[in-house]
Amino acid sequence: MKRLIYLVAALLLLPLGAYPYGPQQRLDSVLELYHTHNQFSGTVLVARHGELLYARGFGHASLEHGVPNTPATKFRIASITKQFTSMLVMRQVAAGRMSTDDPIRRYLPDYPSPQGDVVTIHHLLSHTSGFPHYAGIPDFFPLYGRKAFEHSEFVALFRDLELMYEPGTDYSYSSFGYYLLGYILEEVTGKSFGELLREEILDPLGMHDTGLVDHREVLPNKAAGYDLMPWGFVHSEYRDLSTALATGDMYTTVLDMVQWDRALRENRLLEPSLQERLFTPNLSGYGYGWVMGHHRLPEGDSLFFQQHTGGTNGFTSIATRLPQEGYYILVFCNTRPGEIRSIERDILRVLYGREVDFRASASVAAARIMEAEGLETALRFIRGLSDGEGRGTASPGSGVRYRLELQDITGLGGALLEEGALEDGLAFLELAAELYPESVAALLALGDGYYACSMPGLAVYTYAQGLLLNPAHRGLLERMKRF
Repeated sequence: MKRLIYLVAALLLLPLGAYPYGPQQRLDSVLELYHTHNQFSGTVLVARHGELLYARGFGHASLEHGVPNTPATKFRIASITKQFTSMLVMRQVAAGRMSTDDPIRRYLPDYPSPQGDVVTIHHLLSHTSGFPHYAGIPDFFPLYGRKAFEHSEFVALFRDLELMYEPGTDYSYSSFGYYLLGYILEEVTGKSFGELLREEILDPLGMHDTGLVDHREVLPNKAAGYDLMPWGFVHSEYRDLSTALATGDMYTTVLDMVQWDRALRENRLLEPSLQERLFTPNLSGYGYGWVMGHHRLPEGDSLFFQQHTGGTNGFTSIATRLPQEGYYILVFCNTRPGEIRSIERDILRVLYGREVDFRASASVAAARIMEAEGLETALRFIRGLSDGEGRGTASPGSGVRYRLELQDITGLGGALLEEGALEDGLAFLELAAELYPESVAALLALGDGYYACSMPGLAVYTYAQGLLLNPAHRGLLERMKRF
């Protein structure tokens, strides 16, 4: 068996020319475009009915040491963890230890009212509890992101937060809700979340390259996480993952995740009637740890998907199942931001014989131009891409199409400000407001730029212009309180 595993891994590391299939070669070409133009760094896998069609790494797991990404590289998968948490909960349901209809207080008797009496396990699993996400605690990450917590201490941070709505009446994504599920699992089973995950899922499925992130652990083949700045990569900020219990604290490889997909297809962990509940859409199409919806391909074809994304410091990821066609698509990226959705979209277009709509990143290109030819040339480049409606066009004479969106320009401007290049940063933010004159977001970003550059008069004026467009904009109103 080990020899077979090593043989499969070796085949996956071959260049695409070694594959005799057209789709693999097309995937290779498309992903090389993302890697070259948009600095994509990560690993991609495509399987069908459990059989590998494509797996390859791009960029580096460690830039410092020149270690490339491969299908054996371990990535943090952030909120894709939630599908494992939901499976563990449903396994306790199958064993009679839990019920999705039970309120929180059934398992945590001292949980405060009214939350403990009205929020059920179902509400937590389906993000219909009314709990907020991290933004429910102002400045959550600056205040708490680096701090190590006992699980009970962390729950105490949000347990008394007011619910945003009556449970079950609306949808609002909440990692606090899934953290609470992890805490309840530990209380119900008497085991740590990591022990439970290992015993009930990872070991039975042979997922030996998957586990919980521990920054102290020396982990072979581990990818480092980076932030993609316009001029290159920097290390991402540290986050203590005691703040991410059961919501986003796992690492894995694309090869291990194929075992997970096979187990789901074969109902190896749950009987079909219970597993079906994982994939039953509730409000906003969210099941239990999975999002359901449809991809619209060119020419009108629609593909039903089961999916989840993940994003944390230095990592972005997406895992998509097409249950009717049998495809399983993974895009793991050790940078943030990462173009996981665009890459997944173009993978689907390749698989179904459609034209790919790759567009190079205007912000990456502009940063390179600025470094080589100066600020004014970079500004002219951005202005030349605009068609007057905020859509990118082909760069004259290059034959390359670029994606130009407001966040490309404001993101570049904000990054320059953060690095102390104040004049350059303001120039891009002013250009964004010029190209998107009816955009509150553009004015908000420019006002923030003026404020960061100690220009309060211009900041107030710019915020006021935004309020003329949207008098009730909360962000603008909060900023005006500074003055």
